[in-house]
Amino acid sequence: MNSDFIYIDGPEQSLVDPALPDGGIPPAIGVRSYCIFRASNAVPEITDGRGWTYHHHVDMACWRGRLYVGWNSCERDEDVWPSRELFSTSVDGANWADPREMFPQGVSTPLRMYFFRAPNGRMLLIAGLRGDIAKTSEDRKGGLVVREIRADHSLGDVFTLQQSPTPIEKSPPNLETSRDRGFVEACRQLLADTIFLEQQDRGRLLGERAMKWHHASAWPGGKVPGDNEKWVSGKAFSFLKRLDGVLVGVSKMGWTTTSLDDGKTWTQPEVPPTLVTGKAKVWMQRTSDGRYALVYNPSKRQRFPLIVVTGDDGIHFRDMRIVQGELPRQRYAGRDRSIGPQYTRGISHWADDGSRRDENAMWLVYSMNKEDIWVSRVPLPVKAGATGDAEAWNIYQPKWSSVTISSDDSLRLENRDPYDYAGATRVFRETKQLSVSFDVTPAQSDRGTLEVELLSKFGSRRPVRIAFAPTEMLQATDGDRRTDLAPYLPGQRQSIRIDADAARGEYALWLNGARLLENAAFAEAADDLHRISFRSGAHRGIGGANPVEADTDKPTQACGYVVANVRILPAG
Repeated sequence: MNSDFIYIDGPEQSLVDPALPDGGIPPAIGVRSYCIFRASNAVPEITDGRGWTYHHHVDMACWRGRLYVGWNSCERDEDVWPSRELFSTSVDGANWADPREMFPQGVSTPLRMYFFRAPNGRMLLIAGLRGDIAKTSEDRKGGLVVREIRADHSLGDVFTLQQSPTPIEKSPPNLETSRDRGFVEACRQLLADTIFLEQQDRGRLLGERAMKWHHASAWPGGKVPGDNEKWVSGKAFSFLKRLDGVLVGVSKMGWTTTSLDDGKTWTQPEVPPTLVTGKAKVWMQRTSDGRYALVYNPSKRQRFPLIVVTGDDGIHFRDMRIVQGELPRQRYAGRDRSIGPQYTRGISHWADDGSRRDENAMWLVYSMNKEDIWVSRVPLPVKAGATGDAEAWNIYQPKWSSVTISSDDSLRLENRDPYDYAGATRVFRETKQLSVSFDVTPAQSDRGTLEVELLSKFGSRRPVRIAFAPTEMLQATDGDRRTDLAPYLPGQRQSIRIDADAARGEYALWLNGARLLENAAFAEAADDLHRISFRSGAHRGIGGANPVEADTDKPTQACGYVVANVRILPAG
């Protein structure tokens, strides 16, 4: 076995439950996830201006203090015309500008990567060079277009960076015609960086300079291994350099290779037995705290959940934890659409000017259901377990929702999305017994539901479930029955206390000091209690492909809740 392999240590892979959107794996602590672009054909004026519903092929950068995200947009189907490349920017990662075109439509095609900060300090924006309006194929790519992202965040002129193997007559002017010598130098530096260009499928941007393993003749038996001719080793590489100087590359389906000579030669790719993943991307990077992270979908078939494992040496990784465990409804039909948070990328060293290095966070971008674009902020170091009785909030914020944390640690959840909800989760040390209290102020009673649940560490079991229902009733689940317990009034603070005992499988519930339940049965058995969840909507499990009715996918009247004074006192 390759001595430089990747190893995923720990029991979590064997515990992944494909019937759960989060796989039954606990979250990394403090992750904040934001939808930065939401597709809708009902309200194009607040989405992309056109109402297109396919959005995928993402990349991310940091430049002059701003976060950049780029992606491909198609009207309905993957890689099918009409198509264009979009980007958006943000200062804080939660609020994002309206999307803009990277290049004029008809000039570009999607790539695996769009951003390159050249050694001379220039930031370049690239995409594939489009020759026609035929369905995009990775094997047809070879040409590149380029423009500069200037220091003031404006965009420079468009040039052809690399002509296609079959020259395209109506392509932008060659980069050598630019009068900006610094820009030309940056472009030449990009073209000289073979490892950067290897990120595109099967080395198609490199021609004869590509890694030899892309060619069937390099393999015993004369065939590049994979599931079929399309799904083979060498698709969508990500790369990192370990402390010992070894370069590591991982492509789709887990194919892994290493180099001891800065990418001149590479070991024959293999799939590490403990790296269980499929046809979505695997992202790997060295994080700013000096450690290493792998982010991927831990399934050979499904593209959910999105998890992270971390390690100290770039070889051994452990503590599988959730980055994104939600799976909203896929609202639109279309060709080649998989459900789940997929094709994740972070900010590579090629796309980072270091202007946010003190943030102590790893930013990740991914497509949700090949429909919406999300980012997640993962605090560093990645925390796999609670060290105190209560940790930082984990946030799930759709585009038409908001989750606000005040200075006193109170939450405001507001939702206007008819097909999604806002959510916040707090992790605590797993325990058999606890007493948890909090206050809820519903802004209204007729436009939504606030569901509150206690969950187990593994298996995501939901033994305790209560809800502020739109009927102005506080509801709770006792065994397999959900019943009305007491009325509540919108605009008035309601104080809740829950005493739960996993060993006995029972809990008690108080509202404003009055006990409403005693010895109520858990809704499902749980070995421990590990976190509390607040969600502005009903539990949905795996949302899946479920197209919505025409003209319904638009913001609704807001429903909102303030959650304050959360206190968690484990007793076990």
